[in-house]
Parts: sequence; structure tokens; C-alpha cells
Amino acid sequence: MRVLADSHAVVWYLQGSDRLSDRAAQALTECEETDGIVVSVATLIDLWYVTQTTRKLTEAHLAGVRSVLLSSTAFTLHPIDLAVVDATTSIARDLLADPWDRFIVGTASALALPLVTRDEAIHDAQIVPVIW
Repeated sequence: MRVLADSHAVVWYLQGSDRLSDRAAQALTECEETDGIVVSVATLIDLWYVTQTTRKLTEAHLAGVRSVLLSSTAFTLHPIDLAVVDATTSIARDLLADPWDRFIVGTASALALPLVTRDEAIHDAQIVPVIW
């Protein structure tokens, strides 16, 4: 099994946080042990933005997340390629206005992967299957 992890999901998973639902934690663990976890490169920009705005994540912590994503064979960073652009721009703006959510959902859509996310707007949009 393979999934795409949303920004908060990957951070919480790497932290071992209990903020992940049991279902999300189980899916990520299973994927880490089998086919891997995909993370959009948009997640790195999204997390950087968090370090600049809400500061719920420090730049040092972001550096640690980035290091794991780049060094672990269990994670694959997926670029914003033409298929992702096409999937992202096909999402109605009234369904998802946040640009980072749009890129992440567009990546899940382009790769036909379920998305591990707690984000209610993404869940309510029903564009991709959601695991939470």
C-alpha cells in the first residue's frame, strides 16, 4: 500500500504524535514498511510557511523533517510536475482555496493515491480518498 501524507500528517507521524488518528497512524506505518509514503514538495513550502506565520513549527524542526524525507527510502518527495499542475488547476477554487492544500490534493489525484489528512475542507471536497 502507498499513500500521500499531508503536511501535518507527516510531521505528526515523524514526531510519533498522538494527534494522528489510529487509522492514519496505522496506514502510515504500514506504508512505511511496504510501498512507501509519498510527500508533495509543496509540503516543504507549506511547512516553511508555518515557520513564518503561526510558528507551530520551528525552522530547526523543519530542517529535521526535510532531512528525514530526503534520506529515508520509506519516503518519496514528489515534484510539482505537469500532471500535478493539471490536477491542481482542475480543482474548483470554491472547494479548496488554500494553495498548499490544492497542490497536495492535486498530487494525490495525479498519482491516484489516498491522502492521509485531518483537513476537513479536503475531506469535504471529496476529490481524493481520505484516510483519517
